[in-house]
Amino acid sequence: MSKVFDLFIIGGGINGAGLARDAAGRGLSVCLADKGEIGGATSSWSTKLIHGGLRYLENYEFKLVRDSLKEREIIYKIAKPISKPIPFIIPYVDKIRPAWLIKMGLFLYDNLGGKTIIPKSNTLDISKKLPNILKKKYKIGFQYFDVQIDDKKLTKLNIKSAKKYKAKVLEYNKVKKAEIDNNEWVIHLQKGEKIKSKILINASGPWINETLKKNIKIKSKNKIRLVKGSHIITKKLYKKDVAFTFQNTDKRIIFVIPYKKKFSLIGTTEVEVKSPENKEISKKEIQYLIRSVNNYLEKQISTKDIVDSYSGIRPLIEDFNQASKVTRDYIFDLNIIKKLPLLSIYGGKLTTYRKLAENVLLDLEKFLPKTKMGPWTHKKNLF
Repeated sequence: MSKVFDLFIIGGGINGAGLARDAAGRGLSVCLADKGEIGGATSSWSTKLIHGGLRYLENYEFKLVRDSLKEREIIYKIAKPISKPIPFIIPYVDKIRPAWLIKMGLFLYDNLGGKTIIPKSNTLDISKKLPNILKKKYKIGFQYFDVQIDDKKLTKLNIKSAKKYKAKVLEYNKVKKAEIDNNEWVIHLQKGEKIKSKILINASGPWINETLKKNIKIKSKNKIRLVKGSHIITKKLYKKDVAFTFQNTDKRIIFVIPYKKKFSLIGTTEVEVKSPENKEISKKEIQYLIRSVNNYLEKQISTKDIVDSYSGIRPLIEDFNQASKVTRDYIFDLNIIKKLPLLSIYGGKLTTYRKLAENVLLDLEKFLPKTKMGPWTHKKNLF
């Protein structure tokens, strides 16, 4: 008689990986399948930051920022070998945001998440502390800290931990069809295997609605907006180990971050796209990033300085705002089909993946077998 898993997860991005780890560590039987490499899509195309989302405060998303700051603390502690706090400098531009607004935002950012080992914000003299990096007109800077991380390694470490707790993980094995047969989910895989499960989780990121429609034959009630975030990588633009948060006149921000010792990572854009496959950086995006950086840096850059680029598609929940104001929070869509649960995960961000996994299991508690273990991933290192 073939095994029936407690959970089957479609998608091996950070949300699927985090959920597989949490569930398997509680003693639940878990199977996860991804059509490609684990952590090979959206979860490796981020800005490589675990952060509270300073700019989300402008959209009054205080709960999201508070929860993200708490998670920043936890993830830094459990993934120290692949993460480090890094200072970000916001050069002051009075025509974009007044000083009092930035200071108030940073005060909230320092305190919303409670006690932290991450350093607090402060104001600094750019000409003294960071000479010859920015144009002379930028004299005052506001410094705050966030955590830089290897996003793909974070995903893979969660999967490694899930496997340690007996989760079955299948890479390069697309889910072709999921149907209910004899009071069980039966998942048909590309390589011919059939997996049985009591619960089905759709964690397929930007492919979420496509997976529902084509593979599970369910129409989603939730609309998503696919937003492309693109980055360029240049040779190291300055020697100091600091990052910059550059404000643009369109109220968006661009990060310049030290990257892999020899490079600078610049991003990100926000461009709506129709398909999750449309992930190539455009000439317009490249020019936007270069122009943003050249507004601030003493040393000007051009397309000749670019050594690499990448883009990622983020599935944001449609709330009919402009892309920069669409929430980065997540929602769960739980459907009970013939008494069997199907849970789809919409939205989310790298920072909140661990808490998201806890909340999935909390929402599914009445459908799962009783386990002795409750929430545990906040105190168990990934190494």
